[in-house]
Amino acid sequence: MKYWLRSGALLGTVLLAACGGTAAPASTPARSAAKPASGAAWNDVVAAAKKEGKVSVIGPQGNEMREALTQGFMKAYPGIEVDLQSLPGDQTGPKVITPMAAGQRIVDIGITGSSTALETLLPANVIVPVKDWLVGPNDSDPSQWLNGKYSFSDKAGLYNLVFSAYVKAPWVVNGDQASPSEFKSNKDLLNPKWKDKMVFRSPRTAGGGISVVTYWYATPSLGKEFIKQLATQNFTIENDDRQILDSTARGKYLVAIGASDVLTNEFLSRGLPLKHVPSSQLAEGAYTTSGNGTLVVFKEPPHPNATKLYLDYFLSKEGQTAWTNTAGVASYRKDVPHDKVADYLVPKEGVTYQDNSSEELVKLKPEIVSYLDTVWPK
Repeated sequence: MKYWLRSGALLGTVLLAACGGTAAPASTPARSAAKPASGAAWNDVVAAAKKEGKVSVIGPQGNEMREALTQGFMKAYPGIEVDLQSLPGDQTGPKVITPMAAGQRIVDIGITGSSTALETLLPANVIVPVKDWLVGPNDSDPSQWLNGKYSFSDKAGLYNLVFSAYVKAPWVVNGDQASPSEFKSNKDLLNPKWKDKMVFRSPRTAGGGISVVTYWYATPSLGKEFIKQLATQNFTIENDDRQILDSTARGKYLVAIGASDVLTNEFLSRGLPLKHVPSSQLAEGAYTTSGNGTLVVFKEPPHPNATKLYLDYFLSKEGQTAWTNTAGVASYRKDVPHDKVADYLVPKEGVTYQDNSSEELVKLKPEIVSYLDTVWPK
């Protein structure tokens, strides 16, 4: 199995490849999508959505992200409320699977990570093909998207639409007490200086923690031995992303690994003393990830017309610009500017990246967690 890919352009084939198992992800399902609604038909969808009066969305954490995912849409369509539940990936499954098993339909759309989509939601049979819901004037034609098509993380090219990706900066440091320049390799985390001073987002659930550990596990020069050695650093495992970042900003910890990127960017925008360690300076290379930049549609959404309307807005230039500017990562939509995206997050030509959001790597999680249980604290 190949876990690495070669970049071909600044924001071209590499970013596209970052969202599938190979350099050309399956993005055209072997089935027909719903016919696009236009003119009077689309007006009927808008009218019906207004009667529904609400769309229920699960999305990433962060106050700025909440505004980005709600305010623009509600301004464009007054009278339709966005009921946004801001949840980490490991809480998304429990939020929808149990009620749906009982016949309750409470959520329309999930904006989450590929790990949550592929490992939790898809096996539970609670999501449906996305293209059936892309029938609006902004989202029925994928020509505005990278390589003229939508990208999906699942092999079938149906269920988990990927709309953005970036090069992952795997950890941040307290900039008042540590410098990113101190890290030239992932193995520098083994320096005794960091013992008792690292906090790790739990890698046993969906989120940034398992993303980082997957990168280590699938990197030949690191692998199981490095993961085992890291346990000697006596790091702390936490589930609360905000607490991880707050504790690091206050100096309780000096290194925070795997915390939410959206929240990290929010903390940085507030001027807190956190600094990314750019993966470009690490000897072992880097990996690309979709982070929270994927979406799913839940089975039998309670607000079907508002679901179509929200997707059309969110995947429009305006919706994706709000996402890009808030999340700090580049959209795959070609007409969305990237001027507010940090340069180190954009894949570079001639650089090899691990494709961390591919179904192949996502499905390694049970194997990885099983190994962690033998060498790491719980």
